[in-house]
Amino acid sequence: MIFGADLEVLLDAIPLPIIVKDEQFRFRFLNEAACSLVGRRPGDLIGRTDYDIRPAAEADRIRAIDKRVLCAGESVEEDIAPAGGELRSLLIRTCRAELTRTDSSEKIIVAAILDVTEQRRVEAELQASQEHYRSLVELHPQVPWTADPSGQVLEMGPRWENTGFAAKEALGGGWAKAMHPDDLNDVQREWSKSLKTGEPLDIEFRLAAAEGGYSWFRGRAAARRTEDGSIRRWYGTVENIDDRRKMFEALKESEARFRAIADDAPVMIWATGEDGEDDYHSRLWLETTGQTAEQATGKGWLNAVHPDDRHAVDRAFYEAFDRRKPIQMEYRLKRADGGSAWIIDIGQPRFATDGKFLGFVGIALDITERRNAEQERLLAQKQIHHMARHDALTGLPNRQFLREEFERLSDQIAAGTRIAILCLDLDGFKAVNDAYGRATGDLLLRRVAERLQNCLRQSDILCRLGGDEFVVLRVGINSDAEARLLAQQLIDVIEVPYELAGTHVDLGIIVGLAAAPKGDQPVDELIKAADVALDRAKSDGRGTYVQYEPGMDAHLQAVQQMRVSLRQALENGDLEVHYQPLVNLHTGEITTFEALARWPHPERDQVSPAEFIPVAEETGLIGPLGEWILRQACTEAVKWPSHIGVAVNLSPLQFRNRRLAAIVCSILDETGLDASRLQLEITESVLLDDCDGNLQILKAIRRLSVKIAIDDFGTGFSSLGYLRTFPFDKIKVDRSFITDLPEGRESLAIVRAVAAIGRSLGIVTTVEGVERKNQFDLIKAEGFNEAQGYLIARPLPGPQALELARSARGGIFETVPG
Repeated sequence: MIFGADLEVLLDAIPLPIIVKDEQFRFRFLNEAACSLVGRRPGDLIGRTDYDIRPAAEADRIRAIDKRVLCAGESVEEDIAPAGGELRSLLIRTCRAELTRTDSSEKIIVAAILDVTEQRRVEAELQASQEHYRSLVELHPQVPWTADPSGQVLEMGPRWENTGFAAKEALGGGWAKAMHPDDLNDVQREWSKSLKTGEPLDIEFRLAAAEGGYSWFRGRAAARRTEDGSIRRWYGTVENIDDRRKMFEALKESEARFRAIADDAPVMIWATGEDGEDDYHSRLWLETTGQTAEQATGKGWLNAVHPDDRHAVDRAFYEAFDRRKPIQMEYRLKRADGGSAWIIDIGQPRFATDGKFLGFVGIALDITERRNAEQERLLAQKQIHHMARHDALTGLPNRQFLREEFERLSDQIAAGTRIAILCLDLDGFKAVNDAYGRATGDLLLRRVAERLQNCLRQSDILCRLGGDEFVVLRVGINSDAEARLLAQQLIDVIEVPYELAGTHVDLGIIVGLAAAPKGDQPVDELIKAADVALDRAKSDGRGTYVQYEPGMDAHLQAVQQMRVSLRQALENGDLEVHYQPLVNLHTGEITTFEALARWPHPERDQVSPAEFIPVAEETGLIGPLGEWILRQACTEAVKWPSHIGVAVNLSPLQFRNRRLAAIVCSILDETGLDASRLQLEITESVLLDDCDGNLQILKAIRRLSVKIAIDDFGTGFSSLGYLRTFPFDKIKVDRSFITDLPEGRESLAIVRAVAAIGRSLGIVTTVEGVERKNQFDLIKAEGFNEAQGYLIARPLPGPQALELARSARGGIFETVPG
């Protein structure tokens, strides 16, 4: 049930067909009028799509409309043909809505279908006979009217008198006297737009009522044109929709009131449909059982019943539904914390006023203490023992359990076999947790645990050590290759996308493994070795595994030494900032220098930013390092000609400091650099991690007049979506799309598309990584604004960048060396 039993009863009572679809365009609800129109029952439609009931061409057309409604949020109205039977004209109005629940929200598509057969017939007859039109006006239940091409009302139907004004008073522009003051400006604006464009008018507004107050009406108008296309006359109707508006508002209020009462009640509340399938469980049920609303729907709630009681409960409720009689019984529920609770469950059948069976509604009350206090104490003791050795969220064993089982199994391992420990770290879990909330993150961890359990042997031990870290113990392997095969199997299982409450989630995994002969090492040493391998695997990214080998500790020590050296270099001022120019492809002038950090190490010559920037992010140094680079860049840019700006990259981790905008403002004041000359470059991960908070920081920075660019464009999975999230000043195309130009057809198609997007949105487009003359000529021909790369210039120290900035005035790069 998508809305709640009471709401759906009211929707079924509405003669207007109403259809609700989810984000996958599946039917989620159809009232009785809609089912009658389609010619099928709800059970045949719920969960299906238009492709299951319509010809492919018709389904394609409807799917295109639904996508436009879902993506753009616009309402769509169009004529459709009925599935069969008598010839009728149907009008479907489709819009997007947000359905908010306690633990999630989802977008839905709501379509209402009007039978406008009579209206279409009237419109045809109006065109055929003016005299017939006048007769029809007198009898029409709505208020017909006509207007000249300038919008002056010529005729108004007699039912206009229901507003308290005579029909003749509405002529010309007199109709405005009956309009609610708060709606008048909107109506006049839309009417003026229709008069200017010739497009039809369709708007809802309030009109005065003769008995006092105001009522809601829907006004529609369309132009009748001459053979040369000019407008001859406007024809329109005013329809009273006050009852319909009030009904929908009452439905929304009823559902909100029911959910507020049910979710705050101290008892568990549930409801079913007429088919006996549960479609609602209150918040207390979900919190008690640990189920999601989706898991409890239908017969899923039975999974929360204690296995020893499940069969009896299922049989008793089936008999009650079959007989449509009240039911009361006691049984045990599995609690979210791993224990169980005795409840008393009381259900009552529901019937409509006409006697139709609607389903059951019931309450369940926890009576555990009253049931058996002594058994509750024994259960508590067992539960304490279990909790000390298991993870409360997933129910998996913990490190203590692993130690105990390892000791027990050590004596049972066959001679000549090996023991394998695999440490698993989830990649991307934090982003999911931050974006969708802790409840979704917890659900994701449980899904991961389920997948791992399903792919392991019964003799394997799966543990959760905390956070998003899992450990697998397998004994009796014959070779290291077997352990590596297991690592790859776990990766394949975990990286299949997840669907959580209608949201698709992508998750990666990194595995470190260690294997040893029987009894050679304690389990904690094996875990430590696997952790070392895990750290090494993280440098290769998600979907990789590494087996521990002697000497890997030395690599970690080297990384730790780099952390210390970087901190000292930052404190001692040993870092440098170099500047790489960006040139205007049309004038050849330098527009911007990008500031790039450099570390001249006394022992290693130059340390690549690809090495020390991740170290800075991991150790928390990225904040002071990023602030230092920004200050140095602004200080240097003040020396350049005023038409040249400076670009500085921001790490996504810098956005964790909610004072980032204030820091930027302070550095601009301190250095005296005009804010319009500063350009901050971000990657799309800034909008993926804590999108709302980071978006507010970006808006605060934009208010300083600082420009914002999106860097590495095209490498993420939703780059286009971010152009709608925030009005970027510049798009920088990642160098990976330039490398194989001009030969690479796919890359060429992508850069052309980006250039077109930039032109359409008025955003500056820049290509980085330009190294060859033919690449330069191609991107210039495609309409890009700027270029950057070794073909133009390598990053330069401050003094050389200053010299280049002064000497390049006037378009020195108009002819780029080949």
